[in-house]
Amino acid sequence: MKILLAHGSPAAAHAAQVRTLASDVSAILGEEVCSAFLSDESLPEGAQVLPLFLGAGKHVMEDVPAMAAASNCTLLAPLSDHAADFSAMAYDHLTRESKRVNILFALYRFAGFEAVAAALHAQNKRCSLVATGSMHSEPSITSVLNLWQRDEIGAVTVQPMLLFDGHTLARLRQMIDASFATDVTLAPVLSSYDGFTALIANCLKEPV
Repeated sequence: MKILLAHGSPAAAHAAQVRTLASDVSAILGEEVCSAFLSDESLPEGAQVLPLFLGAGKHVMEDVPAMAAASNCTLLAPLSDHAADFSAMAYDHLTRESKRVNILFALYRFAGFEAVAAALHAQNKRCSLVATGSMHSEPSITSVLNLWQRDEIGAVTVQPMLLFDGHTLARLRQMIDASFATDVTLAPVLSSYDGFTALIANCLKEPV
């Protein structure tokens, strides 16, 4: 059995999106794929587990391995190993209509998300202007938006580098509202994009 292991959130939409993803990935692979959350007491014995985390924080480094070991599960490569794929997918959607866009990528924080930040900046010539900001460290989303507003950059699209909806996305909205920027579009979370399900399916296909 294959398991998609997510953080979990009090927001009901989060769990629903994870379960839908598991069902859709199962259809692609033609085998059972289930969802699980860090709040679960255990994982199915002997399962192959894909942690749904873009960064490498305490959960990925400590909590997830301990949870997997307790149920004799095999951990698959973290999503940070596929940062280039998720970055390219986001750019493809953001620049579909025009390359003349200013994009602020919103990271949860910078520590632990180095692979994602590097992958994003490796492609920054695909549009007019690119920056990264953090929801839990500096430079924050609010401070970058205020800087761009001062410099009269113009319209900005904020791309959350988040997999699912939840309280973190609500925090991002609050940070945008707290800025002085007046022309800001908030793009969808990554799981909303065409191609996301296929990326996750490919992560599950990799040899253990």
